[in-house]
Amino acid sequence: MLKRIINVILLLLACTLFVQTCTALTYSGGWEWNYSEEITIREHSGTNLVNYQIPIVLNSSNFDFSLASSEGEDIRFSSGDKQLQHWIGEWSAAREEAIVWVKVPSIAADGSTKITMYYGNPDATDISSSTSTFEFYDDFSGSSLFGNWESYTTGGSELKVSNGVCNLIVPKFHPEDVVSIKSKDEFPVNSMFVAKRKKITTGTDSRGPVITQGFVDPQRETKNQVLTSTELENETKVTWILENSKSDARYFPKDLTAVNVVEGDWYTIGVAWYMEDEFGKIAWFKNGVRDSRMDLAATEENNYIPLTDMKVYLFASTYSDVSDNTGYASFDYAYVRKFVSEEPTVMFAGSMEEEETVTEAEPVRINITPASGLISAIRIFDTADYNDASIIELKDSGINTVMLLTDGDNVWNLERFVKTAHDNDMQVYAMIFNDPKSDSDEDNSVYVKDVLEQVIDYNSKSLSAFDGVDIALDPCSENPEEACALNLMLLEDTREIAGNELAIAIDIPSYYALADIPKVSASADLIILQTYSLDENYPQTKDEVIDSIASKMGEIRISDSKALIGLAVNEGFMTDTNVQSLLEELQDYYAEDTAFMGTSIVVYEDYEEYSMIPETTEESKGIPGFTVLIAVAGLVAVAYRQKRR
Repeated sequence: MLKRIINVILLLLACTLFVQTCTALTYSGGWEWNYSEEITIREHSGTNLVNYQIPIVLNSSNFDFSLASSEGEDIRFSSGDKQLQHWIGEWSAAREEAIVWVKVPSIAADGSTKITMYYGNPDATDISSSTSTFEFYDDFSGSSLFGNWESYTTGGSELKVSNGVCNLIVPKFHPEDVVSIKSKDEFPVNSMFVAKRKKITTGTDSRGPVITQGFVDPQRETKNQVLTSTELENETKVTWILENSKSDARYFPKDLTAVNVVEGDWYTIGVAWYMEDEFGKIAWFKNGVRDSRMDLAATEENNYIPLTDMKVYLFASTYSDVSDNTGYASFDYAYVRKFVSEEPTVMFAGSMEEEETVTEAEPVRINITPASGLISAIRIFDTADYNDASIIELKDSGINTVMLLTDGDNVWNLERFVKTAHDNDMQVYAMIFNDPKSDSDEDNSVYVKDVLEQVIDYNSKSLSAFDGVDIALDPCSENPEEACALNLMLLEDTREIAGNELAIAIDIPSYYALADIPKVSASADLIILQTYSLDENYPQTKDEVIDSIASKMGEIRISDSKALIGLAVNEGFMTDTNVQSLLEELQDYYAEDTAFMGTSIVVYEDYEEYSMIPETTEESKGIPGFTVLIAVAGLVAVAYRQKRR
C-alpha cells in the first residue's frame, strides 16, 4: 500500500514538472518527452488563417536528429493545451533532413503564433496522420480508388491501383486514348493540389504520354479550369490551361518552364490557386519549390482564372497525331492544402533565424550600378581600331560600359582592352553570341556555354576580369515554342555556370514576345531592350522610343528587374546633338523608374553592314555565322569603330 502511494506521488510530481506535456500530448503513445522547442510562425499575406498547414523544415542547423526516434515517430506539436495534427512528409536521419507538416489552428493576419515541438521519447509511437492534417489526402492504398475519386477511361486506356500507386495507363496509340480521375470533394480558391508522380514511356515515341494536373469544374471539366500540362521527353514542355466560364476567357501560356526529370524518377508537382485583390492567381511548384516563371494573375481585361469551387483532377493521354507515345503516369500520393499569396514563415526560438520554407527564394541580383548611377553602354565588335586614346575618348563622351564581342578564340586577346577600360572606370561585359563558325540555324547553346566557361576561367586567372556577360537570345520568331524553351534552358544553365560572381545581361530583340520577358528576367541581372532590328525604321525620338518599349518596361518592373534601353545611333553620335538630347530626355523621363538603368547604343550603319554581308558562293555563307546571328541569335555584334583620320 505504501509503495502504491509513493508511485502515485511520484507520478503527480512528474506531471507537475511536465504539466504542458501531460496536458497537451493526450494521445501520445508514451508519457515523457525529454526535449522541446518553441516555434514562432508569422503571417505575411494579411489574411486570418484557420487550420492552415505549415511545413516545419528540420536540418542539422536547427535540430539534433540523434535525440529523436529514427523515423520521427516521437515528434509531437502543441498549441497551448491542444495537441496539433501533423504529417511527416520526409524524414532522413542519415541526411539530417525532414519536412513535417503541422495543422496550426489559427494565425492572425500580419500577426504571429507560437507552437511547441516535442521529441526525445523512445516509447512514443507514430501518430503522423496525413488525412487529419490536409484538406484531402490519398495514398492509393488498396486495390481501388475507394470513395475519393470519379474515374473516366476511353480509347483503350486503363486505370490500375496496386502497391500504393495509382497508374493512369494509355497503352494504345489512339487519338482518344485518355484516362482521368476527379475528386468527389470540391475545394475553394486558396487551395494547392500536390501530387507525387512519375512518367513511364512504353512506346517507340520518346515523348511518352501527356500528364495534366490541377482543378476543374465539378460538373463539366472544360467549363472552369486551372490545369498544368507536361509533355515531351523528360517533360520539358509545361503549359497552363486556364478557363473561366463567367468571364468567357481561355488562355494557354506554353513553355514557361520545364520539369526536366529523368523518366522513372519520382517528383512532386504542386498547383496553387489563390485570390488576391479580388482576382485569381496561380503558382507552380516542383519538389516543393516555387517556379516564379509560372506565376500568372488574372486582370479585369483578362480574367481567365475562375474563383468558383472546383475539384482536383489528374489526366493522362496520348497525342492526337496517333504516334506511339504510349505509357502511363504513376501517382504515389495526392493531397490538397490551404494556400495564400505570401505564405507564413517559421522561426525556431533557439536561433530566431527564419527557416527555409518550400517557396522559391528570390533570384540573386548582383549590384550592377556604376558610380555615376546609370549605365551608358556601347557595343564593340573589333578592338583592333582602339588604342588607349580612343578608349579615353569613349569615356569622355559619357560611355561607362562596353559590351565586347568575345568568342572562344579571342578571350585572352582582349585583356589589354579590358584593363585600359577599367583604368578609366569603365565596366566591360563579355558579349557572347551563337557559334560564328556554324553554317546552320541549329541551337548553339553548347557553344555559348563553352565560351562562358572560358570567360570564367579567364576571370580566375587574369588581372583584368570581365564585370559581366551579355547573352544574345533567339528572337522566338520562326519556331516560338521551341526557341523560347531553348532560351530559358540556356539562361538557367548560364546562371548556374556563372554563379553569383558575374553579372548576367540578356539582350531582348525588339519583336520578342511580351509574355516571355518575366521568364527571362528570373535569370538575369540586367535586361537590354532593343528598339531596333534589320530592315526597319528604328525609333529616333523620345516618344517613339518610349512607345516601342512601354509594355516591356512594365513587365520588367513587375519582375523587379533592371533594364537598359538599346538604341541605334548614327556613326557620328559623339558630336550629334540630337543623339545627346535623346539620351538626356530618356534619362529625365525615367528618372523615377527603379527599373531603368540607362541606355545601350549601337551604330546602326555598322550593325546593318555586319549583319547583311551577302553570301560569296553557293556553299559558303560569307563570313561564317552571319546568317546564324540573324536567324538564330536575333541580334548582332555591334561595332563602334573609332575612325582615326
